[in-house]
Amino acid sequence: MEIMETTTIIQKLESLLLVSVPRDLTDNDVLQLRRQVLRDIRRHNSRWVLLDFSLVDICDSFFGRFIHTTAQMAELMGAEVIISGLQDAVVETMVELGMTLPNIHAVLDLDDALALSRESQQASQAAGGQDPGEPLNPALAELGQADGESVDGDANSTFADLTKE
Repeated sequence: MEIMETTTIIQKLESLLLVSVPRDLTDNDVLQLRRQVLRDIRRHNSRWVLLDFSLVDICDSFFGRFIHTTAQMAELMGAEVIISGLQDAVVETMVELGMTLPNIHAVLDLDDALALSRESQQASQAAGGQDPGEPLNPALAELGQADGESVDGDANSTFADLTKE
């Protein structure tokens, strides 16, 4: 199956919502993508959102804000965000623009993202944590039953971390 580079692919993979971000998104496309990601978090009750940027080779401040605001919104819905596949030029630009991404996990590829989500799930279960399908904050889930919103997550990463060897 051939997929155009401007087509966004969003699919559920285990407890992860995998979002393959296409290159050359317009500002309007970016906003539509964010809305779709939020709808799919709710629809699949995803605990993790992986934003894969392996096709993206340029970045501006609007795109950086997209990552940050999408992560904040996902966190309010009870999902943690992982970013992967950042090209060197994108990392350099974001660092030069002073963009940091608190509460976002940064990994190199899909394998690392899956390992991170699995480790977190196993640690939660070993500690007597919640079932991966349960809302992370039952009180908020009751208040926003139609919205399915909840809050969780406190990991910190910056794009500068990706450039360390």
